[in-house]
Amino acid sequence: MAELRWTEGDASRKVRLESTPVGIGRASDNQIVLKDFSVSRHHARVEPRGEAWWIVDLGSTNGVKVNGTYAAEALLADGDQLLVGNFTISFHRTESFQNLGVSSSTFLRSLEEFREDFRLEREPVRRHTTGVTARERVLEALAQVARTLLEVEELEPVLDKVMEAVFEQLPADRAFILLFTPDGNAELRMARSRGGHQLAEAPVSQTILDLVSRQKVAVLTSDAQADERFAAGMSVRLHQIRSAMCAPLWHRDSVIGVLFVDTPLAIGCFTAEHLDLLTALANYSAVAIDRARLNDSIREEKRIRERLERYHSPAVVEAIVERKAPAAEGERHETREVSVLFADIVGFTSRCQIMDPPDVARFLGEFFTLASDAVFEFGGTLDKFIGDAVMAFFGAPLQQGDHAERAVRAALAMLERLAHWNRERAQAGHEVVEVRIAINSGLVVVGDIGSATRVDYTVLGNTVNVAARLEEMVAKPGQVVVGPATQRAVGHLFPTEHLGNIQLRGLQGKLSVFRVLTEELGGPDA
Repeated sequence: MAELRWTEGDASRKVRLESTPVGIGRASDNQIVLKDFSVSRHHARVEPRGEAWWIVDLGSTNGVKVNGTYAAEALLADGDQLLVGNFTISFHRTESFQNLGVSSSTFLRSLEEFREDFRLEREPVRRHTTGVTARERVLEALAQVARTLLEVEELEPVLDKVMEAVFEQLPADRAFILLFTPDGNAELRMARSRGGHQLAEAPVSQTILDLVSRQKVAVLTSDAQADERFAAGMSVRLHQIRSAMCAPLWHRDSVIGVLFVDTPLAIGCFTAEHLDLLTALANYSAVAIDRARLNDSIREEKRIRERLERYHSPAVVEAIVERKAPAAEGERHETREVSVLFADIVGFTSRCQIMDPPDVARFLGEFFTLASDAVFEFGGTLDKFIGDAVMAFFGAPLQQGDHAERAVRAALAMLERLAHWNRERAQAGHEVVEVRIAINSGLVVVGDIGSATRVDYTVLGNTVNVAARLEEMVAKPGQVVVGPATQRAVGHLFPTEHLGNIQLRGLQGKLSVFRVLTEELGGPDA
């Protein structure tokens, strides 16, 4: 491979020489257009003759100099300087990595060189389109087409699109996409043949993977069996790999995987242009994959948030998502000390008998809203609605050393909101609403609990049962009743009254029960 390099103003230019002549002149139909009257309209031509390149003067006014000497035509050698009008054009051989001892059947293309040639990941540079070779026009157009990959939102469809592009643009029989896991292992994500058949494994040797990912180069081998670096690989021998290309899935300086294509049992199927094509596809594929992964992550976080928002306040949801607490990770449960709160409407059954079903639903909706707001205000978790009752707990999923205090403050806030609602109801001519509230603290099992098809984030244990019994059997309308563990935790913060030792149904022995003196706090009973 060879190329011509020159400078226009402050801009460096170069044109890769392929198998066709390259015209140099002032006219726009030249491959290299030099806008200066020192240059004839059709000044010179660089043409291939066998494996060599020659410069030919096309009868120009000012002639052509090669290394300072006028020449009608001349054989070009690496580093030759051509004077065309006022422009100095240098000729260069560009065989890559020739100093690394790579066999002639293998060609490497560094990402830095590719990025410089095709200006990927940069702002478009204004240039003379007539000075671009046909190959560059094709590849730049393909790079733009590859951007359609970014229109796909999810990862698997992106990988499908990559496969479609590979088989549409390259003479490959098989294609493989491997993505690196966080620990650096290459995971096969998609493997297909040209006919669309799924393949079970990828014949990519660790040698090729290391070369591509660590040195950030794209590799083309015309015969992997003949390349001493690849032929020793077990996968190369087993699968009889001959022609193959492998490009890193790269975005800026990050390599997230590799795109590997091959044609087993055939030698010399790919060209350097095919490698550039694969490298361009790999770049845009990596961008699309990164974007799809981000979208998947956002969708998963949204799913987690939607599930958690049924139970927790926005602040607690945010903390869970950021800290990845157990509640966000699926079916897990643990033992935790919490405070459980039950709040129940007094006389709801008799009230429903004189209300239409839509009115009942609206009535419960208003009550559940004020109760939930009070729970969320103090970082509680809304467990469930049980008929006309609300069950909530504090201290999970996030650790809250002051869970008992939070529960009592939520209960007081609930009564305050209820008083405000009752004033509105009274103005509208409706009956006032009273509730009973009980709180009990202790150890519970907390987490996602349920069947294989339905789970709820909830708490289980004797602490829960005691809280339910306190609300049902002890609490009076407008009261906040607490168990002994709760009273010990909050007795120095809120005035309480001992209601005695009470036998609760289903429990052995009597339980010391207390009432929060809301009237001394300026609450609804005052």
